[in-house]
Amino acid sequence: MGDSHRRPGKRRKTGTPGKESRDDRALCQDLIDDLPDECLLLIFSLLPAPKDRCRCAAVSRKWLALQASMRRSEFRANAVLLPEARQEMSRCIKGSEANDWRLAAMAIGVDACEVLTHLSVMETLPSCPLPPLQHAGNHRHISDVGLFVIAQACTNLRSLALCNCIKVSDRGLAAIAQNCNALKNLELTRAFSVTDNGMMLIASGCPSLASLRLTTCPSVTDRSLVAFSRHSTLLNSFAVARCPLITDHGILSIVVLQTKLETLEVSSMKLGDKVLQAIACHRKEIKLLSLEKVWGSSVIGYSWIAEASGLRALWLDACAGLTDGCFVRASSSISFAGLTKVSLKSCPSLTDLSLLALTKLAIKLENLHLENFRGAFSYRGLAFALENCSHTLKELNLVNCGFYGHGTEQQEGEPCFLLPQRCPALQTVKVDECEGLGDGFVVWVGQACKSVTDVSFVRMGSITDRGITSFLKQLKGWNEITRVDLSGCTRLGDRSVWAVTRECKGRLRSLALKGCGRVTNRGASVITRRCGRLVELDLGGCNIGDEAVEKLVEGDPSDLESLSLAGCADITDRTLQALDEYGGLCLNRLNLTGCPRLSRSRVHLIKSYIDEVEH
Repeated sequence: MGDSHRRPGKRRKTGTPGKESRDDRALCQDLIDDLPDECLLLIFSLLPAPKDRCRCAAVSRKWLALQASMRRSEFRANAVLLPEARQEMSRCIKGSEANDWRLAAMAIGVDACEVLTHLSVMETLPSCPLPPLQHAGNHRHISDVGLFVIAQACTNLRSLALCNCIKVSDRGLAAIAQNCNALKNLELTRAFSVTDNGMMLIASGCPSLASLRLTTCPSVTDRSLVAFSRHSTLLNSFAVARCPLITDHGILSIVVLQTKLETLEVSSMKLGDKVLQAIACHRKEIKLLSLEKVWGSSVIGYSWIAEASGLRALWLDACAGLTDGCFVRASSSISFAGLTKVSLKSCPSLTDLSLLALTKLAIKLENLHLENFRGAFSYRGLAFALENCSHTLKELNLVNCGFYGHGTEQQEGEPCFLLPQRCPALQTVKVDECEGLGDGFVVWVGQACKSVTDVSFVRMGSITDRGITSFLKQLKGWNEITRVDLSGCTRLGDRSVWAVTRECKGRLRSLALKGCGRVTNRGASVITRRCGRLVELDLGGCNIGDEAVEKLVEGDPSDLESLSLAGCADITDRTLQALDEYGGLCLNRLNLTGCPRLSRSRVHLIKSYIDEVEH
């Protein structure tokens, strides 16, 4: 079709017609690049609209590079009508698509009715080989050239995230600072070529900046943070990680001078006591404090955290120097008084004393997350901690923990030793690979937590069918559960599936049984018949075959969007035939990885009407 509309022209005589055509096309494409720079600048400067200039950049590699060197004053000051109605757009570019040409094409797509406001770029790591791009030249990565094109075309850009863009330097950030004055969120990850010069231009050129995140920016120093503390008066979120030239001085300037700062995150850096003291004394507005793998603070420094009266969320992960003394010292009436969320991870020096002190002082605690504590906390400590916050706790997350001591051996029918009799507000319980918690704990959830709606017992080898059945019996008449995840519980079988589907019925929206090898066709066949409103179902690794899938589709689950059969080695083309007969139901995602008995032709057919099929 394209050849029929091509303008006829004379071709050179040569012995290879096919080669002639390719040479002619290459010659025509390269003619514009033969023009002098001054001529190109004069021609394209007559186009005042950024969209038109970006179109030209897409057809001329030389113009794409030259456009980055042009100033706003070099364009003709013709009036450009702004669109009356604008529709916001968000774009994310990953992997091999992250290059200057893709950015130029994206800029062209910004028409009069759409405005690119959120852009996220995740380039391939330098250690990974990149696929060769035809005519890519030096622009197969994201560089200042591509960023300049986006800055010119997308002046309403409000969020920019650049990850692994090692060729982006201060020139690219200067273009953003000059053209995108409405920028509110900036995230730089592994920006090795960015220095203080570019960051200071952003600070002065983007006064509306509200969120700044710097990760592995080795050339950025305290000078940048001082500039942001002076110019970015609206900054309310700041995160810094693995920036070796940033010290307490820079972080202090942000904490002390930013009156609207609400979120502070520091990771993998040295942090002194002065910063923690400043948070408590100067910044009552800080609501979320996250410290991950920091060092340099003492017990006295960590103790200052308790005096931050405005603090609502506290995340501490593998912090060197964090001991029980940090929490035991806090005894005043305002210590942790407003805290609603606590997350403790990989802090081996903490014991029951910290857990008890924290839950006692945080009288408004709603979310408790404990992760990677093997032997640090006892079963008794957990029980008393839950008692302290039993009336306010809404979400409990226990991941890779070991709770030992008296009470762990409790069986079905026995009273829940030490655990609170009622947790009326608890709605979400997630327990993942925790030793010392078995059927007794599961039964307690049913006895005390009548408002629970989301239950996850993942990789819990100590939980049996008897525990799950008793848990659901305790909720009889109160059952409001919408999500159940029993993945990796190798001792659970069909009895648990029958109990869950019988008691939850149409309320259940998500059921995960991944890795439950004792679940067979008998258990799986009743799922959709009893739970007709399921949206997500994961049967990966279950001992099921075609019969179970046929029963599932016969139940006509009209809301089912995601189905995983990964690792079900016994299913054959009969399964795909059943899905085909029912038109794929409403499925958007189907996981068939690890199913060797499926034919490629059948899988290819089902891909025609299901959006995401993994095989």
